[in-house]
Amino acid sequence: MFKEWGKDKKSFCMAVSVILLGNLLGIGIFIKEDKERSMEYLERNPYGEGGYEETLLAETQGKTQEITVYVEEERYTEKEMENYVKEAKKELDKWLKKAKKEGGDFRFPQALEENPVQISWSTGNPDILSWEGIPQEGVSEKGESVEVAAFLSLGEVTDIWNAEITVYPSKLNEREKIQKEIQKEAELLSENPSGPLYLPQTVQGEEIRYRRTGIQTGGIICMLSLVLGLGVYPLQKEKAKKQQELVRKEMQRDYPDIVQKLVLFLRAGFTIRKAMEKIADGYLRSREKYHAKERSAYEEIVRTCKEMQGGIYEAEAYERFGTRCGISQYKILSVLLVQNLKKGNQNLLELLEREEAVAEDERKRSAKVRGEEASTKLLLPMVLQLIVVLMILMIPAFFSFL
Repeated sequence: MFKEWGKDKKSFCMAVSVILLGNLLGIGIFIKEDKERSMEYLERNPYGEGGYEETLLAETQGKTQEITVYVEEERYTEKEMENYVKEAKKELDKWLKKAKKEGGDFRFPQALEENPVQISWSTGNPDILSWEGIPQEGVSEKGESVEVAAFLSLGEVTDIWNAEITVYPSKLNEREKIQKEIQKEAELLSENPSGPLYLPQTVQGEEIRYRRTGIQTGGIICMLSLVLGLGVYPLQKEKAKKQQELVRKEMQRDYPDIVQKLVLFLRAGFTIRKAMEKIADGYLRSREKYHAKERSAYEEIVRTCKEMQGGIYEAEAYERFGTRCGISQYKILSVLLVQNLKKGNQNLLELLEREEAVAEDERKRSAKVRGEEASTKLLLPMVLQLIVVLMILMIPAFFSFL
């Protein structure tokens, strides 16, 4: 097994990484658990949160016994409790002063920040000011005086904070006024408490219509259709661009084969035109016999041969062939073929053989690049597998802490 791993370096490295990470994780958890198992004290819960029980293993003279210890919540000394109560009275003085400045919003605080004192409220006239500090209906515009008291307690220490405040009617904004009037009118219209609640059709002499709040699906669909419609063009453009890139790579892969076939036919004594026609004929027969898919480079050769059969000059047909392909290799091939026709170059076979060698080297390089790309694409699945293995190791360890 280890010999097979040695042949596949990636699998071997991955296996070693998993083993090392798993062992490091296990050692770290073991050390942490060992420290947590050995303790000298237990933390108390803050005041007011109550106590709790902790199960421990007590080791004495080689014997281990399981015991339960009850840990009470924090307690304050009498002096500390008195200080907290005094501080609470000062905080309430500040609250009252601030409430008067802000327009008389006397909603009573039920607790104080960073102070464990418990507060309970009462008012001298609940019909004017409720025990929550909310002004009731019927309060005079001039204001009405009310005595309020806050009962402060912390453990066995208690005290009372008193104040006299002037209560004014609640100031409602426009929305709150309309809301209150609609509610009142709706209750008058709906005499049957078990029936529906009828909404008034006029408020303050103006007609009013009601609609439910919520997401308007029609508007969302319109927006989505607009976004999708605007996104179609760039998506199609990107798709066409990717398709062109695939065609370009395919033509580059076919180029060494085309040059090799040209060299082979020229060595056999064929003319350039006859060689091109043989390549096109072989491609068409192969497609018909084996139902092979279209190859762009060969399709261009077929098109070039049809152009020559249709009366286009051979040199012009080769120039068009290079232009349509749009790739440097095919443009070079087109130039070589045209020069041979115009200047009668006797070294065409030698030049094509050189081009064949260059194309073959380029094919090997491209194959190497594609292999490296495939290797890179495999990194993500390998990382995902490593994450799964780590989760298998860590999740049981995490739950063991709970």
